[in-house]
Formats: sequence, structure tokens, C-alpha cells
Amino acid sequence: MMYLKIILSLLLCCFLQKTQAQAPDVCARLLLGSGQDSVTWQGTPCAGFGGYVVLGQENNTGPFIPLDTVMTNNIVHTNPNENTWNYQVGMLCGGVLTNLSILVSNQRPITPDILSVSIVGNSPVITWSPSPSPEVIGYQIYKENPYGSGNYFPYPNPTTIINSTSYTDVAAVDLLVRYAIIAVSACNKSLLGLGNTVDGTTGPHTSMVVQGDIDACSQAISLNWNAYENWKEGIQSYEIWLNKNGSGFQLYQTVSKNTTQLTYTNAQDNDVLVFQVRAVEKNKVNRALSNSLRFNVLVNRPMEYIHLTKLTVTNENEIDLSWEWDTDVDYVGGDLLSGTEPSNLAPRLNLPVISTAVNSFTDDQVSPEKNSYAYKIQTEDACGHLVTSNLGQSIFLEVEALEDFENQITWSAATLEYGTVQDYSLYKYVGNTAQRIATLPATDLSYTDVLDLSNENEAENCYFVLANIVLNFPNGQSIFTQSQSNQTCAVQSSNIQIPNAVSPSGKNRSFRPIVVFSRSISNYSMLIFDRYGQQIFESNNLYDAWDGTKNGQALKMGMYVYFIRFQAPDGTWIERRGT
Repeated sequence: MMYLKIILSLLLCCFLQKTQAQAPDVCARLLLGSGQDSVTWQGTPCAGFGGYVVLGQENNTGPFIPLDTVMTNNIVHTNPNENTWNYQVGMLCGGVLTNLSILVSNQRPITPDILSVSIVGNSPVITWSPSPSPEVIGYQIYKENPYGSGNYFPYPNPTTIINSTSYTDVAAVDLLVRYAIIAVSACNKSLLGLGNTVDGTTGPHTSMVVQGDIDACSQAISLNWNAYENWKEGIQSYEIWLNKNGSGFQLYQTVSKNTTQLTYTNAQDNDVLVFQVRAVEKNKVNRALSNSLRFNVLVNRPMEYIHLTKLTVTNENEIDLSWEWDTDVDYVGGDLLSGTEPSNLAPRLNLPVISTAVNSFTDDQVSPEKNSYAYKIQTEDACGHLVTSNLGQSIFLEVEALEDFENQITWSAATLEYGTVQDYSLYKYVGNTAQRIATLPATDLSYTDVLDLSNENEAENCYFVLANIVLNFPNGQSIFTQSQSNQTCAVQSSNIQIPNAVSPSGKNRSFRPIVVFSRSISNYSMLIFDRYGQQIFESNNLYDAWDGTKNGQALKMGMYVYFIRFQAPDGTWIERRGT
């Protein structure tokens, strides 16, 4: 039993000696705003324990001086100027100060710089450098709430300590947020002294949110974003990155640090454009990323083309028109314009909707035998842009009956903008059938038709001209078309040739005027008088002749007077007298 007591005594002695060899584990912290330091520790009293001795050194200068001897595990030391104090705690063992702790400071551990606050995957992500302080066990995040209020709260709650150097705020409702961080040690957890050099922060960092809108008319996208803040060296520039139609982000443009807006031009319909702004820290490689802003571009679709492809006068003296136009357009309305003067056209037909690509219209409110008519189509899109077609103008044809039994035909040039006249075909009606009488080059705008005097039907002739045209539009489309003129007729006046003598028994046995194109005269009468004024013959038939007799009896050779009277096609009375 004696040996067992000796062994137990030796073990207890060794245990006490080992316990006495352990120094207290001390924490010190400055109680911001109170003018006091809190010093706490954990330790096991030694044999002959006479209390804990707290030593202090102010502002890292001078010797450590005893501040207090206590039997508890903490003290509150007065520090009215909130200066830096270093503390050590030892034990009085048998009246001897032993087991001094390591030196600890009342200052917080060094809080590192925030590297960036970016938006990744629609969530704010804050990243920072590791703290150089070895006592750091993690970091507390502070978030301004609401944004712009200046009120900061531990986030996501007061007890959360982040053990890494980044945090993704998946619970963020808004992307525009402001964060700060503070490094904490096991014995130094308290609210952040925001902006105070004690906690080592450089002030909060704000996420960048890019916003924008698209002008469908100008095809421009206006971007704007809030400035990034609180890098120590400031901002070098902003980079605008663009992912176009899924091709991946590429640098689109770099702007100065003072610029927080940009206009992207020439957005095309159906483009998918995703923009991101990246702030670049001055003299460093850090970048802060904004949210990604996507545009599914639906810009105004203007009228790309309107082609007037046909303009021709019909046999009913109406005007037929045809046109082709773009149907993939944000169409508001349009009009078919017409008039006798190309520079003064007025709405003829409202075109409220686009139905088909190919369209036609017959204008029956015209007199193409009296005037040439000009046409074009004008449309308006959703942005108020006016687009007009090529100009077209009907061919106006005129005919003049000349005295030498010829008809002079003239016409205006065929007009279809972007068109080239290949030639003109001149037609003349023979009976009810139109027959081509000439093919003329594009430079000829007149023709003389020499009539057949032996053909009574040539007294009245009707004509029209047909232009053969090739249209070459600016978009490369090529079309062949024809444009017909109005139909116009000319009536030749009759020509009466009077014989100068009659000899019933000689060569000229009868007196009958020779009439060319007799069908063109009416109300014909011929009277014959002797020299005494006595009427000896009368007829209303063009083909009757006086044979030199009266009542069947031959008259003596002498001087006789004729009087011929008839009405011309225009209603004028014409008289011929002679002997």
C-alpha cells in the first residue's frame, strides 16, 4: 500500500507540474465607443495559486506594466483614447509570477481588401483577399439594407462566419447591393466600425447593374450602369462585353472610368444580344462584373421595297396597275398616289393593310385619252418612315389627220422608273382587229401613216402604241413589262375634185365630182344652173352625175354654174362654186 501511495503522489506531482507549465489562453478586444478594453482568458490555477496578473503595454512602446491581479478570468481595462494596448496574463504560483501568456493586442485582426462584387449567374458574389493576421478564423459580411440607406447589418445573420474568401448571395432579391467585410478571430467578434481605420476596411463595395432599352426605330440599344466604388486605387476603365447570337462574350468597347453609359447601334431584327459591363481596377487585374442584360431584338421592320411593275391603259380607257412590295414589315398604312402632274400627286386609293406580295388595281376614274396619268405608291411603317415606289406614267397618244391624206401619230415616252424601253409597237385597227404597222426604236415618239386612198375604210383610223420595257430594280430584280397607250382615232376630210368641162358627145360625157373618202362627208347636195340662173339639175347622191341634159333634152354648149355643198366630219359646212 505504501508503494501505491508513493506512485500516486508522483503522478499527481507530474500532473500538477504539467498543468503549471501551461500559460493562459488570452483574448483582448477594444470595445469600440466605450473607452474600455475587455481582456479574458482561460487557464488552470497552479499549486500555490495566488491569482492572475495582467500586464499591459500602450501603443507598442515601453515596458509591460502590471495592471491588475485578479482571481477571475477577465478584467475591463480603462482605455479612454481607445489606444492600442498589448496584454499578457501570468499566474502567481507560490508568490512567483510564472506561466506568462503570449502577447495579444486589443486591435481587430487585419481585414483584407475586397477584390470585387460581381453578379454571377444572377446572384451577387463578393470576393476578397485572405487576411494576413494568423488569428483570423473567418469573416463576417455586412450588407446595406435597404440599399442607399447607410444602415449595415451582419449578413445573412449575426452569427454567420464565412471561412472562405468568397460568398454568393443566393438569397438576394435585388441585384443592386452593397457589402463590406470584417476579419474576425475567436475572441474578437463585434459589429463593424464601418469606414473606421480600426477595422481595416476600405469602405463598402457596390455591385454594378447594367440596364437598358432598345429603340425599335433607330435600331439602337441604350445601356447605362451605376459606377463601381471603393477600390483603393480607383477604376481604370469599363469594358463592355457582348455575346451576339450565342457566339460567346467578346470585348465590344472600352470606355473611360467616368463613363457609365453606351449606345449600341445597328441592332438587327431577331438578334439575341447579351451585354455585360466589367469594371477594371486601376493598376491591378481585378474586375467586377455586372449582370448580363439580354435583348431579343425585334426592331422596326421597314418597307424594303415597293416595285411598280405595270402601268397600262386598257381598251376601256381605264388604267391597270400592278406592284410588288415587301410583306415582312411593321406596316401602318399607305396610299396609291395619282395625278396628271408627277410633282403633284394626291391619294387615289387607301392601302390600309398588306395582304399579298403581288397586287393590282384598275383605275376607272381617269380619262387617259385626254391626259397622261402618273402613279406611285407610298407607305408608312411603325416608326413613321415613308417609302415610295418607283414612278410610273401612262403613255398619251395623239393623232392628227394631215391634208395630204396622212395621219401623224405622236406619243409621250413610256415612263416606269428603273425601266428601259426596248422599242415601241404601233398598232392600227383594221376592222375590229388591231394590226401592228410598225416597230420603232425607243428614241422614236412619232410616226406618219400614209393612207390608201383607194380604201374608203382609211378615212377613219384608230391607233395605240405598246411599249416593251425591262425593269431593273436596285435590289437586283429584273422584270419584263408592257405599257399600252390610250386609243385615239383620226378622220380624214373628204377631198372633192371638180371636172372643168363636160361634153355629152365627147370624152367627158358627164359632170360628177370625184370624192376621196366620201364616207367622211354628209348632207351632200349638188345644183347646176344655166347662165340665167335657172336650176337645171339637183342631186343629193354623191355618185349622181349631170349628163348635160334637162328633162332628157341635150342642152346647148355654153357656160353652166355648179354649186356643191356638204358637211365635214366636224360639222362644218363646206361649199364649192364654179363654172
